[in-house]
Amino acid sequence: MAEGCPAHCQYCYLAGSLSGPPVTRVNADLDEIPANLAAYAGMGTVTSRRVTRRDEGTTFEASCYTDPLALEHLTGSWRRAVEHFGEWEAPVQLRWTTKFGDVDGFVGLRHNGRTRVRLSVNCLPVTTRMEGGTSPLADRLAALRRLALDGYPVGLTIAPIIPVDDWQRHYGELLDAVAATVSDVPGLDLTAELITHRFTPGSKEVLLGWYPRTRLEMDEQARSRKHGKFGAVKYVYPPEIMAELRGWFESSIAARLPACRILYWT
Repeated sequence: MAEGCPAHCQYCYLAGSLSGPPVTRVNADLDEIPANLAAYAGMGTVTSRRVTRRDEGTTFEASCYTDPLALEHLTGSWRRAVEHFGEWEAPVQLRWTTKFGDVDGFVGLRHNGRTRVRLSVNCLPVTTRMEGGTSPLADRLAALRRLALDGYPVGLTIAPIIPVDDWQRHYGELLDAVAATVSDVPGLDLTAELITHRFTPGSKEVLLGWYPRTRLEMDEQARSRKHGKFGAVKYVYPPEIMAELRGWFESSIAARLPACRILYWT
């Protein structure tokens, strides 16, 4: 429904995904888009290949190229999408993730549990230093609680995970804050997606052009070089750092948020 994002995160993965200048574009054919979705039901592969996720049915991701909530006050697109999926009697689910906290327009909608909203969160050294136009972390956690209390399946997108100085303490404080936020929510349905920081030569060039004074580490010599599905080069943390991060997050989430299901690590 849209491309581009006004949030100005210094690590933004869209820098390497979208061509052209950083312009946000929205689609106006809001009747045609939902009407065309039925043709894709049953065609997905991401969830159907995993026994633990088959209950989600066919999932439709709305935030690959934008942050839906950042634009909702202008378009109303995602409110209409939530209502559409709420009325759609089929094994389907709408999914979107956001770094914004204004969810007033979504509380009380007849979503029927078919929309999972994930709040994109990070530790304070990242949110306060590398995110220029997002809602504060406290507002995002408040939005997570409001949606969960309204019966939405909710989630955490912890991304990008960056091993800043004293990262265990900072990310531990984040998980503690999440635990306090949802501790008394009845029937909580909470997931987590864990995504470490990575960059490509193209995204690094774009980001340094946008944010020339960024302190985000993008040193190829300190990373492992990987090739993506279609041969593109990307730089990720070395295996020993990845293993340490993954082990800590998996054990810490299990201890602090036992009801939370980790969907994937990357």
